[in-house]
Amino acid sequence: MSVVIYAVYRTTASGNEPVGYVTNNIMWDGVSNWAPGAGFAVVADPDRLYPIGSIYAPAATSATKTG
Repeated sequence: MSVVIYAVYRTTASGNEPVGYVTNNIMWDGVSNWAPGAGFAVVADPDRLYPIGSIYAPAATSATKTG
């Protein structure tokens, strides 16, 4: 199995972090038993388009840097 970088992003807003806010980048094979937790989701990001602090939107073609 090969590992890929994934962006962990919010599916529920919290404080100053809106839906889509990327909170972490992880290395994961995409199949091992792991879940990001309630209020979060992951997206494969091998090209590092979604660094921590950016906003991920499924229909978007690029991330927006915040802060």
